[in-house]
Amino acid sequence: MFGMNVMAWNGGDLQNLEVLQNRVGRLALGAPKWTAVEAIRGDLVWNLFSEKMVKAVLNYKVRIERMEYERWVKQIFEWNLSESFWEKICRGHAKKLEIQKTAHVKIGRPMDDWLLRNHEGKGLEWDCNKGKKEIEKQTKEYRLNKRKHSMNGKTTLIWYASKNVPKFEMFYNESFGSQLLFAVRCTALSVNRHTWRWKEGNTKLCLQCNRGVEETVEHIILECSNYEHEPESLMDVVHEQYGENQWNVRCVEGDSGMRYLVGLDGECNVTVVDVMKCFLGRAWNKRY
Repeated sequence: MFGMNVMAWNGGDLQNLEVLQNRVGRLALGAPKWTAVEAIRGDLVWNLFSEKMVKAVLNYKVRIERMEYERWVKQIFEWNLSESFWEKICRGHAKKLEIQKTAHVKIGRPMDDWLLRNHEGKGLEWDCNKGKKEIEKQTKEYRLNKRKHSMNGKTTLIWYASKNVPKFEMFYNESFGSQLLFAVRCTALSVNRHTWRWKEGNTKLCLQCNRGVEETVEHIILECSNYEHEPESLMDVVHEQYGENQWNVRCVEGDSGMRYLVGLDGECNVTVVDVMKCFLGRAWNKRY
């Protein structure tokens, strides 16, 4: 965002931008309102505005540090150093990324001037480009750690948590099946187990079969007899791509093979994912 490196944004302004960005992400992915924001940012590779500001401010601090004193920007920065709200924000960002601050004392200059160094104490000899690369590295590490921490304990992200690094997925193509696929990836699909409180009938049970079990994402895809005879059977393609014996072994695992079906196990099979989208679209149309 233009000017983010010099503007002193407060937490409320940034939070409002985050809310707006999350709303746009939900619209783009066709996600319900209860979808975890970590999944939205992870599949669209969107960073928090607060993280963008941290990087922009510290990059500008590195640039100012290496400016000649004859530059007006440098003189104004040092003249207002002790009372600058921007300076206080900059110190807070450096602490957040665990970047060291080194006192920089010169005759005739403010006594509380300081320079940025990385956590190993290096950086004073770097040029602007090298300093920016280090800040980018530190910001990315901070972002991934924060993302991992925020996903801990969220039961809806039990499958999605295996996606360690945000990455844009090429199998989203604005189709109805793509919307359903995203909802399955973060277990936000509108099945009775989640929606029974406000739906007519107030039941968690699957109404499409007579098994008397809860309607969950796994039940619809792997168990429900109402969908198992769909054309281009999902399991037929899975057995062809993965191997029937290997798949039977895989299904013994805790996720019943769901991570593989939705492209979250690190070996995304585009063929399986595309068939999964078609299966979900047909199944959902049949359900209603």
